[in-house]
Amino acid sequence: MCDLTSRTKTLLLLLFFLLASSPPFSGGEVAESCTETPLEFKCGAGEAAGGGGPVLVVREAWIYASMRLDPDSLPRCHVQEYNLEYKAGSFLQYINKQCGGQTECKFELQKHTDLQRREDLKKYRRGALRVVYNCVKKTDFHRVCGSEVNSQEGWVQSVGYPLYYLGDPVCTITLRVDEGQHIQVTLTDISLREDAQPGNKGCRDSIKIQEDGTELLEKCGVTNIPITVTSKGPVLNVTLTATSKLFPKRGFLGHFKALGCQTPPAPADGYMSYRNATHAEFWCCVHHTFPDTMTRRRVLECGDRTQTWNDTLPDCVDLEELLAGGNITESQYQNLVNGTTVLAQAERLRQAHIVYDLVVPTVIMSVLVLGNAAVVFLIIYCRKGVLEDGGRCEELESIKANPEPPDTIDNEPCSV
Repeated sequence: MCDLTSRTKTLLLLLFFLLASSPPFSGGEVAESCTETPLEFKCGAGEAAGGGGPVLVVREAWIYASMRLDPDSLPRCHVQEYNLEYKAGSFLQYINKQCGGQTECKFELQKHTDLQRREDLKKYRRGALRVVYNCVKKTDFHRVCGSEVNSQEGWVQSVGYPLYYLGDPVCTITLRVDEGQHIQVTLTDISLREDAQPGNKGCRDSIKIQEDGTELLEKCGVTNIPITVTSKGPVLNVTLTATSKLFPKRGFLGHFKALGCQTPPAPADGYMSYRNATHAEFWCCVHHTFPDTMTRRRVLECGDRTQTWNDTLPDCVDLEELLAGGNITESQYQNLVNGTTVLAQAERLRQAHIVYDLVVPTVIMSVLVLGNAAVVFLIIYCRKGVLEDGGRCEELESIKANPEPPDTIDNEPCSV
């Protein structure tokens, strides 16, 4: 490594001093500072007078060990590549306790944590603090118990955060996104009472995330790293259960977002016939078509990484308007109306397959059942007739074998 002149060293030291004494971070989403330097935040006044001004929401907070171990090297705490080998630990719970929900805040690692009692404090010297944060308006938080939130992204928090949280009754917020999408919830701050009863297991107060009655998460106490839960479907319930009406801890705060493509609005004179996590099928109404493909049907595919559809969805147009405007010929118009396009033929074939695969077997089975029923009926009827005729024959034979004597008159004279 080339030696630095005294002038270069002086310029670097001056630059470092200017960076270390720069104004508080504002308007950005990443804040960095040396471990020996206070970390300052200021979200601005905004609508603070009306109670809806922006407040600090910390998403991640990490300490990175110094890359320079040589005491004679220049003062430097910035880690250019945030590799895991330099990630010494998280201080999320400490900065949330000091700065969460505040408009302005100053955080000092030595003052606002218990790290000074640890033996490994030396490895934090001349290290770097890196915080990912947002300034969020108070009115943008969803906190109303029993409410349903239909949004692609947003924030949820408990009532009273960060001063206290409420209990009794149970507070549930339902998150809902489009069919075919999933919901990812990341809890960035949890500060709830744990079970204070010796020998008891579980949480006295807890935050739960449930989907269709299935519990995906139950957490109490505090968290020092973000906790992420992802749903399988489009609906999640976030529930705070507490045994006291009011408890002096922060509660919880989290961020949610939809995963997957948002369902596009149906085109004019068209409709959506099918949607899942990866595909969506749209159709134009009868006598309408998509103008770029001259077909009634369009299938969109959602990209896994981009979370965007692979094609556009224009409005459907009337075939008669296209004909009147000279955009299609009479032959094309008749073909489109009569359904002689390839897709229309495919649709007719599909419907024909449905007829052959479903209707025809059903008719055949019905005929067989009715035929069998008729045969059984005839057999029973014939048997009944044979029995009746046989009974009459037996009666005649009995009469012939044992005829009754005819009535006789006694002609003998009466004895005197």
